[in-house]
Amino acid sequence: MPIQKALHKKSKMTRRENLIAFLFILPPIVGFCIFTVGAMVFSFIYSFQDYNLFTGTSQWLGLQNYTDLFTHILYSKSFIRSIGNTLILMLSIPFSMLLGLFLAGLLRMGRIKGAKVFQVLYYLPAVSSAVALNIVWRYIFNNEFGIVNLVLGKKIAWLSDDTLIKVAIIIKNSLNGMGTSMILYLAGMFNIPRDYYEAADLDGASKLRQFFTITLPLITPMTFYLLITGLIGGFQSYADAQIFGNGVLGSQTIVYFVWARGINESRYGLAAAASILLSIVIMLITLVQFKVSNKWVYEE
Repeated sequence: MPIQKALHKKSKMTRRENLIAFLFILPPIVGFCIFTVGAMVFSFIYSFQDYNLFTGTSQWLGLQNYTDLFTHILYSKSFIRSIGNTLILMLSIPFSMLLGLFLAGLLRMGRIKGAKVFQVLYYLPAVSSAVALNIVWRYIFNNEFGIVNLVLGKKIAWLSDDTLIKVAIIIKNSLNGMGTSMILYLAGMFNIPRDYYEAADLDGASKLRQFFTITLPLITPMTFYLLITGLIGGFQSYADAQIFGNGVLGSQTIVYFVWARGINESRYGLAAAASILLSIVIMLITLVQFKVSNKWVYEE
């Protein structure tokens, strides 16, 4: 009998602890359901309609919004251009990863004096406001008095030329993103057992060969994480076009297209269709990456 009472008491305490734990995680769950799941459901419904926010009326269009994205004389050109811009601007992802890997290697070997200070400085853009960073970079690449033009001694139209602004954004994002890559790669390098390198030294392997046969394969989980998050963030890029590019055609991304059609022109159905297509592409690419990850990502 005492045992049954103890079990009952323990069971009651467990249920109470579970209830308290659930109450703690309830606010983010409610927020996720309302602002993420709810928004996705409504976007999917509106993507088949011509919805007017001001009158609250809507007209069922079926798949017309989706076909208009690729065939309509007013929208197809800008939508296809935004797709191309988004893909080109994502070139900064491998560049930032390579820069971060290079910095992590130097820090791991102790080639940089005051390493802790530089780690903080390199990582600072990752925790800074995207708006503030883009404003600072606009001054750096300013056509008239920007630091880049002052160093080069020329007046280059970085912020107004459709091609040059892509180059500026790629440079900006590569430098902004290398801090995150550096921190993760450095953590991965410190987790590699020294025994591997000692065995390689005994076999006469050079430092370069050790890097490609030991270091690089063992930090593939970091590479996979950076690639996944980088592609997801790249497809959702908006601040580059709105703040840094100030709406210049060469900087307009898919999310900027969604904002311009939905907010500026009140074509909410068209904007919803573009956002749904973007969500599907992001999910498919993520699933494919996870599917093929077991072929190249190291697992302990």
